[in-house]
Amino acid sequence: MLKRAVTIVQAHLRGAGLFNGPADGAVTPAFDAAVLAALTARQAEIPAGALGFPPRRRAILLFQLVCKDRGIPCDPVDGFWGPVTQEAYDQLVHLLDHGSLPRPWRDDEPSDANPHGWPRDTGNQAAMRAFYGPPGAPPITRVRVPWTLRLAWNKSQKVTHIGCHSKVAASLDRVLQKVHAHYGEAELKKLRLDLFGGCFANRKKRGGTTWSTHAWAVAIDWDPERNPLNWGRDRASLDAPAYDFWWHAWEAEGWVSLGRSRNFDWMHVQAARL
Repeated sequence: MLKRAVTIVQAHLRGAGLFNGPADGAVTPAFDAAVLAALTARQAEIPAGALGFPPRRRAILLFQLVCKDRGIPCDPVDGFWGPVTQEAYDQLVHLLDHGSLPRPWRDDEPSDANPHGWPRDTGNQAAMRAFYGPPGAPPITRVRVPWTLRLAWNKSQKVTHIGCHSKVAASLDRVLQKVHAHYGEAELKKLRLDLFGGCFANRKKRGGTTWSTHAWAVAIDWDPERNPLNWGRDRASLDAPAYDFWWHAWEAEGWVSLGRSRNFDWMHVQAARL
């Protein structure tokens, strides 16, 4: 049982006046006794014979009941930590940390629009080479950014233009103009969309053997500090509802968010299909 889950159960027991210890995640005889007392009062909601389950299973039972008390589905209430209980745990933690349940992210799937015919970045990357040329030395066009950017790794340095592949420059300009018109300078800064993580970089994919789309200057990183490579939507800031318009603006032009499509590298958006 996860330590955070134990602290949640401890807080529940303290609120019910059944436990006087700290909510520190420590499993002690006093905690076990409090869990048993709580389950005894709710025998109609638990399986027959559940009071005789091992202490760990009883604690999971009570955690499942706490989830149900908060309106989070967690059936069956059986004392086993399976996928349903893990999902309930994730939702409850989000509720406790943010004051609301996580949004149903499957209801807003990435768009399939590709109006400019961006190539697929697959296999030996032949389509990327045929469309954009060889990686490493793309024809660069500088696109002015309508709001003030700062380098993510040196926030005192301002950025006024993004150097990108000439074939994506007009599309990038339309996205930036649309985003600026919607959010405005102050909101863009509040959302940390003023933190620029780079475009052109002559390198292979991190953790891979093929060329990064950055090597063609058709990928841009945003706020990498809060959206690093290995973070999923449970941690990445760019998955929040406030960024819906941001992503829709990119996707209308055919750009792809690796975060929205593959749930990693949320900083990254590219003019290449998956």
